[in-house]
Amino acid sequence: MRNLSKPLLTRRRMKLTPEMVPEPLWGISACRRVRPQSLWRSIRSCEIDRAGHRCEVCEETTPPLYCHEQWHYDDRKARATLIGFRVICQDCNYAVHIGLAYNRGKGPEALAQLTRVNSISDLEANQMVERATATWEKRSRKNWRLSVSPRLLRAFPQLRVLLGVDTRSNDSSICSIEIS
Repeated sequence: MRNLSKPLLTRRRMKLTPEMVPEPLWGISACRRVRPQSLWRSIRSCEIDRAGHRCEVCEETTPPLYCHEQWHYDDRKARATLIGFRVICQDCNYAVHIGLAYNRGKGPEALAQLTRVNSISDLEANQMVERATATWEKRSRKNWRLSVSPRLLRAFPQLRVLLGVDTRSNDSSICSIEIS
């Protein structure tokens, strides 16, 4: 008989995981910061072309496709580093941003996408969301400084607008140049 106190999920790599953005970083993204908007659209277009106009998780081709920003969070240094982009469909976008999905009444669909894409049970998907929520709660208590990976900066110099954004200041538009 299985010990019910142990989590069902193993440490196997999931194709799709919830990535809840810490509250101090809400609204701070390349999509919102890169101006003029045509510069962001050029990044997005380049990434969608690279992905072959399909979701890199489930291979869906139906629009809309999102250019999802991939962030690495160094919890010890409170540094969030933009490390890449991943093209995802609307269903996978809701699963990644599951907190937002629940706020918009799309939580059950997002959970279903997690179970389908990862071939896991509803219970396992709920455990993923619980862990992501616990991580989000811890990270939301911190102030963050942003950086961008050098590889990404070489490919897209317009991402410099994110460098050094610091949620500790009242004006998160004040930046000091910082490359991770």
